[in-house]
Amino acid sequence: MLTEILIHGLPLVMAVLSFWSNTERKVLFLNLGLCITISTSLALQEAWAGVLVMSIAGLSTSYRLITDKLVDQRITAVLIILMSSLIGYLNTITGKTGWLEIFPVVTFILYRFGELHCREAGLRLCMISGSLLFATYAFVNHSWGVAATESLFALSNSWYLLQIRRRHRRMLSESY
Repeated sequence: MLTEILIHGLPLVMAVLSFWSNTERKVLFLNLGLCITISTSLALQEAWAGVLVMSIAGLSTSYRLITDKLVDQRITAVLIILMSSLIGYLNTITGKTGWLEIFPVVTFILYRFGELHCREAGLRLCMISGSLLFATYAFVNHSWGVAATESLFALSNSWYLLQIRRRHRRMLSESY
């Protein structure tokens, strides 16, 4: 019972905390926290392919947090192709090759592109797109906790993206 609460509750807690992630660094830390909590819950379920994917995502997020540097577009593309190929290989080994299995791969690509190559507005836009796509995947698979978590992430990132755009418009109007 406690394990079930942790498996589904910790990612939801991270999603709720995302409403206080008003900086790029905070949203990256929350993404890292989500990678850790989901990896742990997948390990408890012995879903090792998922653990590997979430660990790669955590390493990618950690790189961005540690270096605070964006990666060149070509290098980002190569890294995403390599990481996505690994996911495709894992999907093939586990027999998960249906059209629905493309959703997590595209989500992974959007998140990695956002965190490796984009500043805050682009990062949040990639996270919104990825979260909505993954929420759809979770909804179709009846994984309500994941669907709720991803929906909350999409909502919080949409709010902060709106704030960034308002701030940008205000700065533009003041310069004229």
